[in-house]
Amino acid sequence: MTTSTKKKDNGLNNLIINIVVPAIILMKGAKWADKLNLEITAVHTLIIALAFPLIYGLYDLIIKKEKNFIAVLGFVSILLSGIVGVMKLSTELIAIKEAAIPFIIGCVIYFSNFTSFPIAPKFLYHEDIFDKEAINQNLDETKQASLKSNIKKASFFLFLSFMLSAVLNYVLAKYFVKSPTGTEAFNDELGQMTLYSYPIIVIPSMLIMFGIIWYIYNSIKKLTGLDSNAIFLFKKEDK
Repeated sequence: MTTSTKKKDNGLNNLIINIVVPAIILMKGAKWADKLNLEITAVHTLIIALAFPLIYGLYDLIIKKEKNFIAVLGFVSILLSGIVGVMKLSTELIAIKEAAIPFIIGCVIYFSNFTSFPIAPKFLYHEDIFDKEAINQNLDETKQASLKSNIKKASFFLFLSFMLSAVLNYVLAKYFVKSPTGTEAFNDELGQMTLYSYPIIVIPSMLIMFGIIWYIYNSIKKLTGLDSNAIFLFKKEDK
């Protein structure tokens, strides 16, 4: 018997490197530099903070070869934040950028349903979650069409969650980031926005995603008659 050795990304590492470390550096970096008598400007602090998620994203894209639409947009988002801060552009661009990323993701995912390359199944009906082989064995052509229709409906809920995320991102950025770019105050506000984005935006978005996955699971269960042990791969891995 062979076992899969595919190494999955550690969610805790993702949280620490992409959110916690950059936020702490942005908020405390200047004070630490002063205590150590280091001549580090606010721009230098911003570059150091953004380097962590930037390098982590490059590692995923180049070394681990996990190239996907979300990863690329995440990389671009971090890069744009750095450009706005380093070039001391308008603070308003941060709010626009924060809203634009989830807006673009949501639109691409939903409207791809009307093309020959739908993206929604890659997120909502992923082979790492569902045992597609077992499921397909219990679906005839009519039921296959019904499942595709349900996934398309689920993608609309996912689209709405991204639109909500876009609005919340914009409001959060406008609320926290008010100081001129390239200043210590700007870095501190950017750090606060990053930290608060997790409980206000990331966690609710994850809960919505779980709800959508549950909707698809119930659709599969009704169409196939299979139970969760047969539908979900992780149930089999636990045995």
